[in-house]
Amino acid sequence: MEIKLDSVKGIGPSMLRILRNQGIWSTYDLVLNYPKRYEDFSITSLDRTQDKEIITTHATIFTDLKINRFGKTQMVSFKAKILNQIIDVVAFGKGYLIKSFSKDEEVIIKGTYHLFKRQINASTVIKVDKKIPMKPIYGIEGIHDKTMMNVMEEIFSSNQVSIYETIPKEYLEKYKLLNRLEAYKMLHLPKSIAEIHQAERRFKYEEAFYLQLKLQSQKQINHLRPPKTYDIEKVRSLISTIPFELTTDQKESVNDIFRDFKKDHASYRLIQGDVGSGKTMVALIAAYAVITAGEQVSLMAPTELLANQHYQYFKNLLKDVNIALLTSKTKNKNQLKEDVSQGKIDLLIGTHALIENDVQFKNLGLVIIDEQHKFGVNTRDELILKSSSKDVIYLTATPIPRTLAMIAFGDSHVSIIKEKPKHRILIETKYITKDRIQEMYDLMHSAILRKEHIFLVVPAITSEHVTDNIETVYEEIKEEFGSHVFVLHGKLPYEEKELVMEKFIYTPGSILLSTTMIEVGIDIPTATFIGIYAAESFGLSQLHQLRGRVGRGSLHSFCYLVSQKDDVERLELLSKTNDGFQLSEYDLIARGPGDFLGVQQSGYLKFNFLDLITDYPVLIEAQKNVQELLSKPDFKTNSAYKYLNKYILESLKI
Repeated sequence: MEIKLDSVKGIGPSMLRILRNQGIWSTYDLVLNYPKRYEDFSITSLDRTQDKEIITTHATIFTDLKINRFGKTQMVSFKAKILNQIIDVVAFGKGYLIKSFSKDEEVIIKGTYHLFKRQINASTVIKVDKKIPMKPIYGIEGIHDKTMMNVMEEIFSSNQVSIYETIPKEYLEKYKLLNRLEAYKMLHLPKSIAEIHQAERRFKYEEAFYLQLKLQSQKQINHLRPPKTYDIEKVRSLISTIPFELTTDQKESVNDIFRDFKKDHASYRLIQGDVGSGKTMVALIAAYAVITAGEQVSLMAPTELLANQHYQYFKNLLKDVNIALLTSKTKNKNQLKEDVSQGKIDLLIGTHALIENDVQFKNLGLVIIDEQHKFGVNTRDELILKSSSKDVIYLTATPIPRTLAMIAFGDSHVSIIKEKPKHRILIETKYITKDRIQEMYDLMHSAILRKEHIFLVVPAITSEHVTDNIETVYEEIKEEFGSHVFVLHGKLPYEEKELVMEKFIYTPGSILLSTTMIEVGIDIPTATFIGIYAAESFGLSQLHQLRGRVGRGSLHSFCYLVSQKDDVERLELLSKTNDGFQLSEYDLIARGPGDFLGVQQSGYLKFNFLDLITDYPVLIEAQKNVQELLSKPDFKTNSAYKYLNKYILESLKI
């Protein structure tokens, strides 16, 4: 039962309007809107305080408050008695204290203690409140935090909120977790920092539990289908025509996929291949195997540039296969879609255009999604739903750390390609500051004389915040190198992008100045130099992806990282290793999983309490618990698990 806000003592018309504008309509909604942070007013002992340490202390105002002005800034000063000591207190920009407090009043002061001056620079002076040493900060514009605290106290003390439990009783007891009502009460009305930690511990487990419940439930929905009867002799014949020997990792990944194909139910597999490791070749072999079984294959790429490159790559190696490209710019779309629906097209490669309602397959047996983290969950699902067998291969050139891969896919569904083809030469990476740019130019001149291709990457087309952008760098490069400088960025029409790429590829000794749209999919064996401006603007994994645009042949290649800021530790790490997995672990710690994977749009890696790195043990425990729970014979019929079954049905849209 939901209780409306206007029935709660302390919530007036103004506060009600503000809360409703934020989508808060009931006491339950309000309780779920927990504090953003806390001010700790736990008392600090002055005797053990170091110089310039932040302290919180109980004090008595010993003198009248005085106010002085320094320009527009007001400074309030007074002496305070703390135990048996008299301490000077100053507070800048807090003129309101003059009217709020007077001599002999008991207060709590928080601020920086200057030991040798015997002075506190106060950030906060409040009346003594013995009940709440931890002050919740809600940060709701127009509502004082004290008002929110009073309202919360009213809600909890008069039982005006109904909080249902979401974790099975056995796990609450096993891990000594707070029930949900107690946990929310401690978040809103904590008596100590220990209580906040207790509440957070409960919610970390809850988030881990429900992530695993969703993922494990998805795995249990086995879409039954007959084992795929691919022609192994034709597959072996194809492999024999490949102009290089597959690496051990590539062979193992192919075997993983073929083992999946032999099962009696659909499989999904993540192929993570470091830059230049040959994951596309693995996908090509898998696609060909499915085609020999009489089924169709679709491959979805995030950009038209990458989709077109895949199309050319597959066409060159699969001579006897009917392959088509579908993007927003494809001509004769209606005829192509009809051919797909009639089964005349074996392999359809494209972008988001593949998920259009009128794109229907006769017998789609395998879905391949390249750079899968660049698509939202709904986009991926819409394409997968077009397949009767539901077999999926996800590809990513962003090495996902083992911790994330295990959580999202489980060990049995991840294949890793770390080994590079033998003909590949390590890329020499160097970090320089802008004042050494001529050093980079000299190497570029040499590459141009050898008729090799050069990439220059900037973070923006034009920007007030980034000095190095398309406009400014183009002028510098044009002045230094003259002709054969091409420009590529996302705002160009598709036809112009294709024309620019074509001119660049077929002009030996040329330079392509681009934004990060070349991050994936550009494969030019004669590209031997990449310079990345404002390198401090990019994550390590993205820099590694950009670096992977060169060194794709057997020629000695260079990557120069140009930075105007001191970013030594991070960029030096990149210059010392070509191991994308090592870099991704560093990036995960530095930037967090959501930013690292670019999954803000997908939602399922967003957490309020859980940290995928530091709370990894919690995730493992939750994974075990959910597996145990789902294996119980009475899980679907036991009333104790009614809410969990409802969640599964809603989240999986069964």
